[in-house]
Amino acid sequence: MITDILDMGEQTKLRGQVVVLGSGIAGAEVATHLARHGREVVLVESGRDQFDPSIQALNDVIFLGKRHRELDPDSYYHRYLPPELRGVSRVRQFGGTSNVWTGKWKYLQPLDFEGRPWIANSRWPIHFADLLEHYRSAAKDYGFGDLEAEAIRPQITSLRAKLAAGGLKMSSFYWEQTPTRTAVRFGEEMRRSKNLHVVLGTTATELRLDASCQHVTAVACRSLEGRELIVEGEVIILATGAFETARLLLASNRQLPDGIGNAHGLVGRFYTDHPKHHTGTLQPGPLAQQFAHELQYAPKPRFCVCFALDDATQREQELLEHVLYLKPIYEKSIDRLWRTLQRRPACRDGNGSIAAYRVKFVTEQVPHEGSRIKLGTECDALGQRKLEVDWCFTDQDRRSMVKTLQLLTQRFAKIGIGTFDFGNDPPRLETMTDAAHQMGTTRMASRPEEGVVDTNCRVFGIGNLYVASSAVFPTGPSYSPTFTILALARRLAQHLLQVIPTSATKLACVNSQQSTVNSNQF
Repeated sequence: MITDILDMGEQTKLRGQVVVLGSGIAGAEVATHLARHGREVVLVESGRDQFDPSIQALNDVIFLGKRHRELDPDSYYHRYLPPELRGVSRVRQFGGTSNVWTGKWKYLQPLDFEGRPWIANSRWPIHFADLLEHYRSAAKDYGFGDLEAEAIRPQITSLRAKLAAGGLKMSSFYWEQTPTRTAVRFGEEMRRSKNLHVVLGTTATELRLDASCQHVTAVACRSLEGRELIVEGEVIILATGAFETARLLLASNRQLPDGIGNAHGLVGRFYTDHPKHHTGTLQPGPLAQQFAHELQYAPKPRFCVCFALDDATQREQELLEHVLYLKPIYEKSIDRLWRTLQRRPACRDGNGSIAAYRVKFVTEQVPHEGSRIKLGTECDALGQRKLEVDWCFTDQDRRSMVKTLQLLTQRFAKIGIGTFDFGNDPPRLETMTDAAHQMGTTRMASRPEEGVVDTNCRVFGIGNLYVASSAVFPTGPSYSPTFTILALARRLAQHLLQVIPTSATKLACVNSQQSTVNSNQF
């Protein structure tokens, strides 16, 4: 069922076997999966059904380094969103940040999980094979196209071979017609579920520990209206994104002065995003003309492709994985006349003649300790300390971006994809925007000296506390982290099914123990 904290009367305490904080992609997936399998789940969401600017203001942070994009009702590339959400990268509303998501689903690649010697802290402690079954099951359940079948489609293998000959590679992603919004996808199921209780308008403010400081006993919550709620559970899952997960761990410092999971000072560190530039153009060459249908962006749903330097070049030049996307810009009458006068051949796909391609250049970032978020001194409307965000880059980031762009420009022209034009606004990290892909503040590691969560996404040192979000990503080499967030959430849910008994099993155990006690009395 779904209730609002204001509708709960005098009730000030809830209990479930599992407590999930956040109703975005990860939180909704874990909560519904566990509830379907008989576990009693309480899901706490800060927002409500309708967007509320006063609740959204709880997301406000103080930027110490490079700023993130901000609300911009006139934003041209967020026209699919209502004006109050254009440019917003984190949303406090039922459904979380899925409310502003574009609907692009892409696997990380096998090599993305392997450490690259020239990039410090780049190894994941799990492998692609550990997520593959969860990628596949999610694709089937959510109705995505088959990315593995797409990868071997003849036109794609032909294009890939031509790119490989020029030192380039490509990968595919699936673009939904209507982006998944978890409030829409799971809303009715949540309302009808007997095992899942969703509480809206409720912000988690503190994790409370037992005397050993190794087990979370309760989550303290408050609303802007002054209501308070304590939620207890055997397992607590933080599915609140990279910012709010780190914030809650750091703010829960009543018993551990440095915060929970922060014995080695790593909570909030290694923060990364995907800086992106999206105002360049590409004049199509013969190879783009030949494969124009594979470069289409519409109609959706469909598979699309993106480009990068091949692995050998990245290794030889010690570069990061930077990705380039091409979006068709279709001819107007003046464009057609100009092309005819220049005697250039038309470049056509299934939607019409293409004047040029808009270029989106997206960069990976070196994970390093200095890029971080921490608690500031200024407080929000709930009296909680706001975050200070120091998003910063290294010389390696800058060198890698410049060299990659140089090589992409040369190789695109050489093999006939086309020629770039960035005009007076070439990509620079200082002017590029974030991609709303916050990652890495509670990174996954094999040892607590290297990260905040283990390979099962459990916070080191805390027996029942887990993180489900891109906060656990050690690196983010491939643009669009959402599919991997979903796969990790599914993997976590499967793990917890082995750990937490069903309600019926738990009751049977209690009854069995009671029967034993009674028989022993005689």
